[in-house]
Amino acid sequence: MRTLIFLILTASTPLKFSFCPSPPRMVHHFSYEKPRDEVIPEIKLFLEDEGFKIVEYAPEDGFMYTDYKVFKWGQGERLLALVIHIHDKVTITGMGKMEVPAGSIGDSSAIMKIVLLDKLPYVIQKRIFLPLGKKLNDLGYIKINHWP
Repeated sequence: MRTLIFLILTASTPLKFSFCPSPPRMVHHFSYEKPRDEVIPEIKLFLEDEGFKIVEYAPEDGFMYTDYKVFKWGQGERLLALVIHIHDKVTITGMGKMEVPAGSIGDSSAIMKIVLLDKLPYVIQKRIFLPLGKKLNDLGYIKINHWP
């Protein structure tokens, strides 16, 4: 009898399955072995070579902020800006914007709308954010996978 009641309750309980985990935050941490005074201008030059425009640059504080860089591929635009903190480690935080369909009918310029996101979809992160980490690894900065 208990088994029958258990099966009835289990069958009538709604279950939620999710096979789409949320995308990870766009944050990279790197360690370095060089003096900090060499790292700051080197990271700035790296970002400029990658096509980012530095908006705020405070070498005495180890801080940089870039303007949004436009990536055009697929449908719509993807924009990425970076905030960089350089202290005992290099921390790069990405901020994204992307065009999404607004669902309106009529004016073709109103069909796509730009949305601000702190986590771009993982497919887009793989294409525009993760390669930056690989290139910094090639420059000698060691990616830290686990950060407290």
